[in-house]
Amino acid sequence: MRFSNSGRAPLPHRLVALAGSLFLAAALLVAQAPAASAADTVTDLGVTAGRGGDVVGHTGKIFVAADDRIVVTKSDGTLIDTIGGLSGALALSVADNGRHVYAALRDSHEVIEIDIATLAITRRVDLSAYPCPSTLAQAYERVWVGYGCGQAGAGGVVALETWRPTPALVPVESGTTQPPLVAVAGRTLAAGEPGAGPASIRLYDVGTAPATPLGEMRAGTALRDLALAGHGSTALSALADTHRFDAWDTATKATTRAYDSGELSEHGIPAAVAASQDDAYVVGGWNSAAGDAAELVVYDPATAEVIYSAGHQGKTLVPGSIAFYGVLTYAVLKEPGTGRMHLWRLPHSPYHASALTMTAPSEATALKQLTFHGRLTLSSGALPGVQTLELYSWLPDGTSRPFREVTTEADGTYQFTDTAPAGGSYEYRLSWPGNSWFRSSWDTAVVAVSRYQPVLTVTGPQTGTVGEPLAFSGTFAADGITFPPGVVLVARTVSNSEGSTSKSLAKITTGADGSFSFADTPETAGKYTYVIRSVANSAVESARTSHVMLVRQPST
Repeated sequence: MRFSNSGRAPLPHRLVALAGSLFLAAALLVAQAPAASAADTVTDLGVTAGRGGDVVGHTGKIFVAADDRIVVTKSDGTLIDTIGGLSGALALSVADNGRHVYAALRDSHEVIEIDIATLAITRRVDLSAYPCPSTLAQAYERVWVGYGCGQAGAGGVVALETWRPTPALVPVESGTTQPPLVAVAGRTLAAGEPGAGPASIRLYDVGTAPATPLGEMRAGTALRDLALAGHGSTALSALADTHRFDAWDTATKATTRAYDSGELSEHGIPAAVAASQDDAYVVGGWNSAAGDAAELVVYDPATAEVIYSAGHQGKTLVPGSIAFYGVLTYAVLKEPGTGRMHLWRLPHSPYHASALTMTAPSEATALKQLTFHGRLTLSSGALPGVQTLELYSWLPDGTSRPFREVTTEADGTYQFTDTAPAGGSYEYRLSWPGNSWFRSSWDTAVVAVSRYQPVLTVTGPQTGTVGEPLAFSGTFAADGITFPPGVVLVARTVSNSEGSTSKSLAKITTGADGSFSFADTPETAGKYTYVIRSVANSAVESARTSHVMLVRQPST
C-alpha cells in the first residue's frame, strides 16, 4: 500500500526529539527483540488469485485487491462482501476523508471509485491513454497512478484529480518499462521502477502544477518496494539482495539509516516496507529465499531496534502489501502454488503489553495517612526502569482532586500515600502512558473511608471553691492528625442538697490539633459534672466524655 502522512511533522525532526527517550527505553527494555505478548492473526479470505494483494483500511472496513474482485472484511478479518466482475484489480488507495476507495484495474485500463459505505462503484475513469494502471498512491483528492504494460518506454506516472466531476489526468513522468511504484506524503511524490537495477527513486514536488522534479536517489540493486514518511522528508526502500531496508533523506538524497543489515540479517529477502501513519514505526516484510515463509518485523524508526516480529510458514508475503488502519497493521499472504490469499493482522500497536497493579489499604480512616503500593511489569520480562505514573482521584461527591505523579523504582515497584479529607467512597486511578514498545496500562481502586473516631479527653481540677475560676483543657488525642475546624459543646450539671440543675456553658471551636479549652466559675457548692461532646462532621465522628469534681464553700 502507498499512503499519505499529510499534516504530520517531518520524520527527521520528530526522530531527533524521540531519539533520547527511545535510546534510554531501548537500553532498559530490549537488549534483543522482546518476546511477543499478543498473537497476530491470519484469516483465510476464501479466494485464489494469481495477482493482487494490495490492502487498505478505513471506516471499519478492510479492502483487499484480488485480481477479478475486491474482498471486503471487518477489521478482525470477518468477511463483509465481495466486489466482483473486475479485471486485474492490483492496487488500492483510500481517500483521506474516508468516503471512497480507488482501485487500479490493469486489464480494463481504468481506475474505479468505490463508495466505502455502500460498496457500490460510483465512477469509472478511463485510462486507455495510460494503459495497464498497476500502482496507486493517494493524498486528499488526488490519486497518482503508476502505469505500463511492459513495453520499453511506455510506462510512467499520471495524476488523477478526483475532485473534478470529470477527473482530469495530469502526466507526471514517462519513459519506464514497468509501472513505477509510487508513494506520496505532503507535497512530495516518490516514484521508482521495480525490478530495474540500479534502482532510481525519483522525487517530485506535487504542490506545483505541473509537478516539479526534485532529483533522484540511486541504489545499486533493484527496487522491490517504496514508501514515504515524515511528511515526505524521508523515503523508505526495499532493495533486492541488500537484506535490509534503507531510509533516505529526500532533501540530501543520502541514506540516513538501515533497518537490518546484509551481514547480520537472517530474515530473508525484503518484500515490503512502510511507516505507520504517526511515524512511530517502520514495518518491513520479508520472504524466505525458498519462498515458503514470511515475516513482518517492526522497527523503532530512530534506533532501528526490533520492537516486534511475527512469522508464518507455508505462506509468502505479497510485495508491497503492508497497510495501517488505526493501531492495526495488515499485510496479505499467499499460499505458494495455489495463490490462496490470507489477511495477516498484527496485534495493535504498541505491540507488547504492560500490567500495572495497585493495592489499596484494607482499612481507611479520614484524616489518617493511607498507603498504596503496587508494581508495573512488562510482558517481555524486562525491568521497566524508573517510570512516571499518573494518579487521578475523586472525592465521594465525584469532584476530581489535584493530579499527582508517582515514580516507580527501577524494578517497577512503587508506593504512595494519601490522606482522605472526609469519610465516604474515594476512587483512585493510576496509569502508565506506555511507550513505543509497550502499551499503556492502568489500575483502579475504590476505597471506603470511615470517619475518624476521636478519643475525647478533658483535664481539669478535682476540687474547687465557690467564686473561684476553674480552667479546663481537652483534646481529641489526634496523634499528629490535622483536623478541620470542629465544634465542642460543654454542659454542666450541679447536684447538692437543694437538688440538681443543668445548663449549657460553651460552644467551642477546636484547633487544628484537636485541642480546646473552657473556663467556669462555680456559684454554689456541690458535685459538678461537666459533659463535653464533640459535634460530628464529614471527617470526624462525635465523641463524649465527662469530668466530675467537688466544689466547696470558701473557708472562713
